[in-house]
Amino acid sequence: MIKINKKSVKLKETFWSNIRLILLGIFATLGFLFVVGHLIILQFVEGKTWSEKAYKQQVKNQIISPNRGTIYDAKGEILAQSIPVDTISLNPGKVTYSNNKQVPNDVIAEGLSSIFNISYEEVIEGLTSNRSVIVIEKKVEKDKVNKLKQWMKDNGITAGINIDEDSKRYYPYETLASNLLGFCGTDNSGQTGLEQRWNEVLTGTAGKIVTTTDLDGKAISDEDEQYVASENGSNIYLTIDTRIQSIAEKYLQNAMIDNSTATSGNVIIMNPQTGEILAMASYPYYNLNQPSDYTRTGYTEEEWKTLEPSQRTEELLKLWKNENVSGTYEPGSTFKLITASVGLEEGIVETDTPNNFFCSGSYVVAEGEDPISCWRKVPHGYTSLRTALEGSCNPAFMQLGEKIGAKLLYKYYKAFGFFEPCGSDIAKAYKGTFYPLEEIGPVELATASFGQRFEISPLQLITAVSAICNDGILVKPKIVKQIENTDTKSMEVVETESIRQVISKSTADAVKDMMLSVVQHGTGGNAAIAGYSIGGKSGTSEPLSENSDQGYVASFVAISPIENTHVVVLVALHGLQENVNHQGGQVAGPVARQILTEVLPILGIASTDTQENEQKDDMMLIAVPKVENLTISDALTHLQNLGFNVVYDKTLDPTTLVTSQMPKYGEALIENSTIRLYTSADKETTKTQVPDIKDMTAEQAINALRSKNLNIKIDGTQGIVVSQDPVFGTEVEEGSVVNVVINKKLTDAQ
Repeated sequence: MIKINKKSVKLKETFWSNIRLILLGIFATLGFLFVVGHLIILQFVEGKTWSEKAYKQQVKNQIISPNRGTIYDAKGEILAQSIPVDTISLNPGKVTYSNNKQVPNDVIAEGLSSIFNISYEEVIEGLTSNRSVIVIEKKVEKDKVNKLKQWMKDNGITAGINIDEDSKRYYPYETLASNLLGFCGTDNSGQTGLEQRWNEVLTGTAGKIVTTTDLDGKAISDEDEQYVASENGSNIYLTIDTRIQSIAEKYLQNAMIDNSTATSGNVIIMNPQTGEILAMASYPYYNLNQPSDYTRTGYTEEEWKTLEPSQRTEELLKLWKNENVSGTYEPGSTFKLITASVGLEEGIVETDTPNNFFCSGSYVVAEGEDPISCWRKVPHGYTSLRTALEGSCNPAFMQLGEKIGAKLLYKYYKAFGFFEPCGSDIAKAYKGTFYPLEEIGPVELATASFGQRFEISPLQLITAVSAICNDGILVKPKIVKQIENTDTKSMEVVETESIRQVISKSTADAVKDMMLSVVQHGTGGNAAIAGYSIGGKSGTSEPLSENSDQGYVASFVAISPIENTHVVVLVALHGLQENVNHQGGQVAGPVARQILTEVLPILGIASTDTQENEQKDDMMLIAVPKVENLTISDALTHLQNLGFNVVYDKTLDPTTLVTSQMPKYGEALIENSTIRLYTSADKETTKTQVPDIKDMTAEQAINALRSKNLNIKIDGTQGIVVSQDPVFGTEVEEGSVVNVVINKKLTDAQ
């Protein structure tokens, strides 16, 4: 029999019991250390992250979007405003009837595709996807929203289709000042033009409501809710006048049509005393409400499809660009005004000293250099500064440039602002591109003296010319007149900013007087307007021989009145080819005249001519009477007795009443003009195309228009037609009036 040692067994049990206790203690300690360590990590290492998660779970932020400010013109006309719209979306699988029954996908797709700009297939694809939400259309206007609401009501749909409030930028005038105003993106942030440059002022600051929520996301009603009010964007009032802007754009577009080889054009109208920009137009225009419409770029649908996405973007960026500020060009002979100003200010030359300069048809600026030609084939001979400017003589200004010297010229270029960006508050602005002073040789000095082989922006040029017209004081161009805080209604006026005195008043007066001579006796004759003192300077800059495909730039700068000048106009057409008329006085001069003819009365500048024009002495004007509601017979008798030619449907009963007439009552026309009568039997007006009457005499133009049952209104007394409005090919109603400008045919200068 085996004897068991009980004491030994007990010792073994005690040993293993102690081992278990020790192990348990070790595991407990490790577990405790793990928990403590994890808590330390949560508290000190990941504490911020978990706090943010808890905050996001327990606190709900509701963003309050501010209203974007409105852009007005100088008279308070709305140019850009935000209107309420909605974003439409749906939750796949959650579109339900009132009884919580799910709506079939085909019903949803058919309904939404019939209302919105989305196909049936696109809706079906979205409904069968794993996405939680599908955006159907953004920036939806109220008429579509109302159709959607009615469709949902008709189909008993109560959930799953979302209508979220939003806003959309709207431009009432569509194309007016398009390159100046710019437009907003889908996020209502400015993308181009003034919308981008003044985005911070127009946008405002978003507000929010901070609410504590429970685990289910429901708001807890307590005193902890925080409300941060939004600050709405400010309204801005521009210096632009929509009436003047419309005039500038009308005549610029006509000029582009008349000169078909031109690729682009621009007009700026400025008040030289305040720097206020009254109009700024770049052609081609585009629809601000549809800025990505490729048809405005000149491409056909097939051509557009062949372009890469990057090329399409590049073409649209060109369309949106404001060439007046963001573009540069060679100003040509308009820049001779600057050279003349420097010569007079420094006492190097006087206006009327005879035989100061000599033009043999060309000028050699340095030994070994090729002669630089004058624009005119017949030499100007001996000239004074005034006659050199009247005839735009290149050799005379090369000789003046030599006398002044490059260092002194550059000093004045800087003073006139050509070395600094101009108009940065309008668009991306560039400073002038000139040769470095140390690289100026005789040829560079000569070409610079008459405005070539360097580039400036149109805004830089008109700002410099405005300094001449403002007693020699350079004023910063101004596009924003005042800023209105939409919350407080307080108004901040943007003051005129004078930069520096560039030339003396006496020099400025002398240059303006020579500009008057240019219009009265020189190359600017096409800008003359009876009853007004008009000064001007034409320019025609030619491309470098290696870039001949870029074409010529024909430009004209005009001012009025000569004393106490209130308006400066710059017109430029780009890309004109050598084989067509491309000279500034003939191409751009008449445009400046047309613009000023309509703008000067708007500005309250009265004509000094007691007769509206001398033309009326030879051609008496007759006021068109009102013949509406008369019988055809009575209207015919009345009009023919006054000397009018009458057109109407001769198959009608003579007792039929006249319902409308063209032209309307009150229009003043010359004898034998045409009146078109309509009755209730006429379902539509009778149209005809305007013939091409440019370069015709007054008599020829009258006959050409009468053959089309059109009327004429003539501005000018002798010469040929230099411009017409409407332009050749325009379809108009019979009896319409075509406005023409008649002047002597003049050659022009570079």
